[in-house]
Amino acid sequence: MACTFQFGGTPRAPISTPSWSLDFIAPENNSLILVGAPIALAAVASDSSGVARLEFSVDGVLIGSQQAPEGLTRFSAQQAWQPREARGYFLSVEAFRADGSSIGEAGIAVQAIAAPTAQAALLNTVAPTQVPRTATPRPTPTFEIVGTPITLNTATPSPEAAAPPLASDAPRLRVTFDFLNVRARPDASSEQIGRLSRGDEALIIGRNEGRTWWAIERGTLRGWVINNPEWIAISGETANVPLATTTEALPTATPSPLPPGGLAPTSTVAGSADLIILSATIVGGTPKANQTFNVLITVRNQGTLDAGSSLLEGVFQPDDERSQLAVPPIQAGTSVTLPPLPVTLRTSGINLIGTLTLDIRNEVAEGPIGEANNVFTITYNVE
Repeated sequence: MACTFQFGGTPRAPISTPSWSLDFIAPENNSLILVGAPIALAAVASDSSGVARLEFSVDGVLIGSQQAPEGLTRFSAQQAWQPREARGYFLSVEAFRADGSSIGEAGIAVQAIAAPTAQAALLNTVAPTQVPRTATPRPTPTFEIVGTPITLNTATPSPEAAAPPLASDAPRLRVTFDFLNVRARPDASSEQIGRLSRGDEALIIGRNEGRTWWAIERGTLRGWVINNPEWIAISGETANVPLATTTEALPTATPSPLPPGGLAPTSTVAGSADLIILSATIVGGTPKANQTFNVLITVRNQGTLDAGSSLLEGVFQPDDERSQLAVPPIQAGTSVTLPPLPVTLRTSGINLIGTLTLDIRNEVAEGPIGEANNVFTITYNVE
């Protein structure tokens, strides 16, 4: 299937004029927003023939149009929008000339998460009591702690140093989704350092200021997970969980081992790349027949050598519809979220399977083990 859509505000190739641009400037791509909180979508377009209007859409549905004064060759505009559900959204903007022709289109993906009202109320009462910080020099920590001190980045305690017993109401979380990424910082674009599987539990040892991320500990794995009630269940008392402000990434020289059920490297051959799909998410809810939807895919090179560019192919039931997407070069040990993969299905159905295959042209040397883990499946319904 052909697709002319550009992701993240990068202009597509000009169609009728060589002098134009269109950028989605707010919010940032892959950012987190709170359900019910109003935000302003912002974009700027320029064209030598003049910009007449900008149209803003959410998951392909028009939510507003902003008209430009006559004769402007550069026009910036905002559109108010409020997410109603805790899920991923695809935001897009399209610019038009006075004659009605399209200048171009740009888009971003965002994730809306629920804001726990009790925690928000607690934050309002705790924040004013914090002791003002001074400019007194001190060693640079990995985490600045406000409240009861916690340690997120220290050497593993010696065996003779007994850990204090946990209180019966010690806050913890249990993963209720298929998987949950553990990141180095409370940021969806931060490096993934581990992965929890459905049913895994972890201690909650810290939080960010907005309580949208938890700092967790599971065995020797310490990091950050998103506070999304659709993916985790909380038990124990979280009112006194201390605030932890990240000042630098967790070390990567000696990464913590992953928890049981986590993702482990599979390429043991020295000097090879190993591409795997970490996640694939359908944007915008349940797909509908004859309506194009997008799949956001994150790919990681867990091998020891950089991987060159390659091609990903998705085959989707029913009717085995195919869609392809270019995968850029990926350095060893890093992850990349790809532009949206557009898919159009012609027939409705339930419990359908989409199969995503990396490097279908065998352009990346991954070795026999690496080649064997290039397939990822997702399950979905089509209305």
